Parts: sequence; structure tokens; C-alpha cells
Amino acid sequence: MKKDLLKRGLALGLAAVLTLGLSACGGGGKDENSQLAKENVYSFQEITQIDGDENINDMVFLDGKLYLMTTKYSWDEEGNSESVFGYYVSNADGTDKNFVQLTGPKREGEGGRGWINNTLFTKGGYIYAVENSTYEDSSDPENYVYEDRYYLNCWDMEGNLAWSERIDSGNPDEYTYCNYLLDGGEGRALAIMGGSKYEAVIYGPDGKEVSRKELDQNLLERVNTLFTKKDGTLMMLTYDEDWSKCYLASYDIDSNLMGEKTEVPFIFNYNVRPGVDSDLLLTNNSGIYTWNVGDAEPKTLMDFVNSDLPANNVQYIQIVDDQHFVAIYSDMEKWEQKCAYFTYVDPADIPDKEVVVLGGEYVSSDVKSKVIAFNKASDQYRITVKDYSTYNTNEDWTAGQTRLNSDITSGQMPDIMLLNNMSSYGNYISKGLLADIGKLLEADEELGKLEYLQNVWEAYSVNGKLYAVVPSFNVRTMIAKKSLVGEPQSWTMEDVEAVLATMPEGAKAFGDMMRDSYIYYMLSYAGQDFINVETGKCNFNSQSFIDMLEYAKTLPTEYPQDYWDNYDYSYNESQYRENRSLLYDLYISNIKDCKYQIKGYMGEDISFVGFPTADSNGSVLNSGNYTFMISARSKHQDGAWQFVRQFLTEEYQSGDQLYDMPVLKSAFLEKAKQATERSYWTDEDGNKQYYDDTWNINGEEVILEPFTQEEVDAICEFIYTVNRTAYYNEDIRNIIVEEAEAFFSGQKSAQDVADVIQSRAQVFVNENR
Repeated sequence: MKKDLLKRGLALGLAAVLTLGLSACGGGGKDENSQLAKENVYSFQEITQIDGDENINDMVFLDGKLYLMTTKYSWDEEGNSESVFGYYVSNADGTDKNFVQLTGPKREGEGGRGWINNTLFTKGGYIYAVENSTYEDSSDPENYVYEDRYYLNCWDMEGNLAWSERIDSGNPDEYTYCNYLLDGGEGRALAIMGGSKYEAVIYGPDGKEVSRKELDQNLLERVNTLFTKKDGTLMMLTYDEDWSKCYLASYDIDSNLMGEKTEVPFIFNYNVRPGVDSDLLLTNNSGIYTWNVGDAEPKTLMDFVNSDLPANNVQYIQIVDDQHFVAIYSDMEKWEQKCAYFTYVDPADIPDKEVVVLGGEYVSSDVKSKVIAFNKASDQYRITVKDYSTYNTNEDWTAGQTRLNSDITSGQMPDIMLLNNMSSYGNYISKGLLADIGKLLEADEELGKLEYLQNVWEAYSVNGKLYAVVPSFNVRTMIAKKSLVGEPQSWTMEDVEAVLATMPEGAKAFGDMMRDSYIYYMLSYAGQDFINVETGKCNFNSQSFIDMLEYAKTLPTEYPQDYWDNYDYSYNESQYRENRSLLYDLYISNIKDCKYQIKGYMGEDISFVGFPTADSNGSVLNSGNYTFMISARSKHQDGAWQFVRQFLTEEYQSGDQLYDMPVLKSAFLEKAKQATERSYWTDEDGNKQYYDDTWNINGEEVILEPFTQEEVDAICEFIYTVNRTAYYNEDIRNIIVEEAEAFFSGQKSAQDVADVIQSRAQVFVNENR
């Protein structure tokens, strides 16, 4: 088959329609990437989707039949629940399906039956399952009893209960549960128990305990998963003592020892399952992968996007033969669980299209869903996705970003880039790597007629040219009471100190901010004062930066433990109303939500002063959901633009898919208008039920009235003035922190430290331009 698979499932039914969008006709001709869209492709035939009151506990393919263990829930008029255990048995494609109910005792005091935690189908004709139920006894109000109870149930294949044994200790001073239920051979069940202690217990088909062995608790507490291979070998995937690395090894219960360990460095990027024809089967929101000891990295079995499968999670997979498997997945478009029968597609049977590569530090399920829809609709182009987050490791969570940057600068640049970290944006532009989005917008017959927020375009423009598609944005600034600061024309650290002098003794500029946080804010808000992103010129030896170092020195590096032990939340909430703090860091992604900060924390008219900087321009904006760029060297710029332009259309900008503020002005104003309305929820008849938003200050509940249109207009006018992006670069921050310590500890002057930072920063910027 094309390698191996996974496990976990949902309900079966009659076969549906074959849904593979890549069979659409159309021809852009071959190109060097055409094969990428034909790799790791499977067609899929839906079986049935699971009912809302049904939960899948397990799925196995055994002796030519597919078994789906389920729990069905029902409720009576009084709200009491009843659960029914059973399994569907069918052919692999869902035909010839029958349901077998598993009988079981109704235990006194435990109400309806509980729920299934682990299941095991054995070749010996027995079905095992761990049932978790709750016991309650309120007959004595002074001695209310509530217990979690665990039972191991065994049925024959006709659903008749052979036996049921309680497997927790029953001791209220001990906590016992079943972690894993594995094949113990000869029709037996191997239960790996956890809780107060770890034990391996083997139960025979007759219900008798065959053996019990206490296990190494220190080792078992670090286990990611346990499973048995085809030959019965027990395998363990476990973390080291500091949880930084993961290893695969065999495990001998009798000796409590592991076999030879093999590091699995990619473990943190995948869901891991035991392999079938490989050592491990891996899944993420991009596809299914296999891995064997000795492999440098996982090998792709199935690519979700290439297969037009709108899945962001696969829970169970069972191999049928070398061309087919059955799997249950979460449909990210309909938010349903579905079961499907998958068939491998020969690349020779897939029509040629012009292939556009989309690469990103992280590619969300929403974007992948858009890619699949685009691929189904386009006769000329097909987009493939390369998600660089799979290269991240526990030691280096930026490895994917580094790999993407390397591909971009070495000629392996994707046609479309989806970036989260914009620190190299200016470098890509200076090297001529990015297409002029402004020209593409202007030439677009539809989008060229629309009005967008020019300050957002300005923020992402270099030398007057726009190189990024920014569908939505948010703004960060600092606010202060107008009664304290007025409407200042200048806002530097010197101005802040002047206002603080008029406030009550002990008043602080930034609340309880500590030194590290201040340096982060300083770089984010004022970084472009010290590094010109267009020219690369640094200015860290300026008086403005020195003033900031001087202020940072006055801040604590941490607060003593008794500060946190005696922390008064209510006192903290009132610090701005009572003039004990001056500046509040305001994040605006939705104007309506700002009333909690403006009307709640501040309680009166405010001024958008921003972070104190030399040019009094201490407010910044950032891209919201996505930031797209198109390669200037792409042979498929038209196809790339056809995809990314959809995020700037009226339909998308006015829809409900944006988590931040839309960049289309009409949509922005329409959303801003909602801030003048009271909050509401919609009842079952579709009617709006309005309510008041409130805020608690010193134990008093305060109603937060909606903004007036005048207040909304003032916020919008401020937003229009914000035309630069936040700056952050981890390497620059490290230089500042490392060198500034000599000033903070009194070894050097602020000027001397600023000169060293200037020198090191300039070298770094020059080397990375």
C-alpha cells in the first residue's frame, strides 16, 4: 500500500460518491512542480457520518471485517443519561453492515452505564473494554459518596457479556485507572494500570487474573504511548527525564527494562500511533506519515490537500490492503466526523495542471480549506502546500522559519508565502524577491475599484511599494486619561516623567511592568526608530535609546513571592481610575471590545498617546489572520494572485471569517458601527436578547454603555493615523539584553552600552540584508 496507517473511528453506512477534485479537466501544461500535486494522493468514498449522540471508541480491521466500537447516549425527560455499548461490523467499504449491541449489567447506584475508555478485539473471538462509571450515594447528607469506578468487561462476538470485573483498587486512599488495554496473546487482555502505582495485569478470557506485575513508576509516568507490534513485542515511546527528547524502544515487563532506544526528534509535531507496515504512523493537519527506525524524517503516506480531503484531524486508520485503508476524520468545512474508504491514486491517472506552491511557517486549516476549494474550482491551476512548521523541534521551535528563509534566499522560494514573522520582510524586498502587490491590485478589474485603508498599505510598503496582501489587522497603542495628559503633541520619556510628577506619590508609568517586559515593548513599539527597515541603518546610540535604558534600570527584574501571595486583583483593576498608573497597553482587534479597557479600566475620556518615543509615533499595527506574499520570480504569478485576491474581496472582507479588523474601508466602518450597539445573544426563535456588559471596580458592578457614534469616529480617526508595523527581532533583543546588563549592574555607562549595542546591531543587520 503506500506505507502504513493509524486508528480510531466513527459510524459506517452505505458507500457514497467518489470525491476527488483533481480529476477536473484543464490544462496549463507541465512544469517542474507538476509532480508535486500528484504525490501521495488518495480518492475517498464516504461511508457514514457519526450521529451527534454517538461516540466512536475504537475501529479495527480483523479477518476481512471492519469493526466500529461505539457508545450511544440517550436522555430521559428528567435529564438522566443512558448509554448503550455496541459495535458495527461491515465490509471495509461499509456494505453489509450490522449493529451488535453489547449487553451488560446495570449496577445499583451507578445510574445508566458509563463510558468506554479502552477497547480490544482479539483473534480469539473476545471483545474487551474498560468501562468507567460513577457511583453516588447521597442517602446520608453528612456522608455523601462519589466514586469513579473502572470495570473490565468481556463479551463474545454475539454481544453476550461473559464477565465484568472491577479493576480499580476500591480503596478511597488510592487512585487507579487503566491507561492501556493491549493484546496479551491467546485471547487475553493486558491492562496497563496507572494512578497511585503502575501495574501490568493480564486477564484471561475466563475473567481470571493470570499475572500482576508492578512497573517502574518513574518510567511509566513519562510514556507517550505503549503498543504491541505484530509479533507481540511491547513497544514504548517515552520522554527523557527533562521531557525534552522522546525515544522509541521495546519494553520488557518482567525485567522492567527498556531495549535499545532510538530518538524520535519530530515527536512534538505529530500525533503518534503504532505503525502497521512501519514502526510508527504519524498524523498532523497536513497528512499521514510513516516512520521506521533509521529514517531521517517521516515519509508522507497521504497528503490531505493533494487529495482534496478537508480534514484537520484523523483519529483512526485501518489498512485493508496495499491500495486501500479506512479512516475517520474531522471535516473542517462541515465540523462533522466522517468515515471514509480511501483508494490510492496512480500519478499517471491525474491530469496535468500548472502547480502553484504555497509555503508558510504555519499553514492553518482555514487556509488549507481555501486551497482545496480553489483547486476544485480551477481548471488551470492547482496549489500544493508546504507547511514548514513540521521542521520545528523541541530544541528549536523556529527551525521551520529558518528552513523557509533558507529556501526563499536559495532559489527554492514558494510561489505564495504565508508569513507570521515579518523580521525578514525588508530583506526579501531589498533582494527583489517579492512581487509588487500594488500593481496587481491596480490591474485587478474588481479590486482596483475598492477603497482600502491606506495606512495599512503604508505600514507594509517599502519605498512607496506594497509587497504584502494583508486581509485584516490589529492595532496596539498606549492610552492615558485625557484629564492627565490632555492631547499632547509630543510624547517622549521626558514627557511621561513630567506627567508622573503631577500624579499621586508612587504613581507608575506602566503599572507593574518588569524590566524584561519593558524591553520587549520598547523594541516592539520603537524598534523602527532604531533600525530603518528600508536602509538598514541603526541608531541605538541615540539619546532616545539611552533614555529608555535609563528608565529600564529603574524597573524591577522580578517581584518577591509575597507580592504574588498577597496580590489584590481588585486593587490592580482600579489602578488607572485611581491615578496610580498612567499608561495602559491597548490592543484593538475589534473596536467594540475596547470599551472594557476604555470605559472599564480608565472610566473617563482617554488620549491615544502611544508608547513614548523620540518622534511621538509609538502606535503600531500588525497583520491579523494572514500575511501573503507572492514571489517576484514565480512563473505562475497569475495563479498565485487568483488565490490570494479572494482575501481582499467584498465577500470575504464583510464575512465572519476575520478575527481582526478588515482592511476594506466599507467593511471596517460597518464592523466599527457594531460598537454602538448593546450586546445580545440569539434565542432559539432567532430573536436578539440584549443585555448589559458590566465591569467590577472595588467590588462595585459598573454598567459599560456602548460607544456613541462620536466615540467610535474618534477611535477610527486614530486608527487611520497608525501607519507602521511593530518591530521585533529575537537576535536584536538578545543583543540589547546581553549588553545592557553591564549598565544595569553599574559596570558601564548607558552611553558606553548604547555604543556597543549600536556596533553589534549594525553588524547583524548588514550581515542579514
